[in-house]
Amino acid sequence: MAERQPLGRFLAELARYRPGWIRCDEAASQLLLTGVFPLDDTDAVLAALERTLPVHVESVTRYWVTVKRRA
Repeated sequence: MAERQPLGRFLAELARYRPGWIRCDEAASQLLLTGVFPLDDTDAVLAALERTLPVHVESVTRYWVTVKRRA
């Protein structure tokens, strides 16, 4: 659960439940997020972030994900 949590902090917590790296660029890291997310499906969480926030999720591999703010 997140309530007005900066995206960068949320992704740092989400990374604990996913193998590999989740990076967040500076422009996206301060976006505020509120919601309840299923930690057993981090791919679904990342897809939801892309649908609801002005961000793009780039996956080089399943183990290397970068979240960037859309222009």
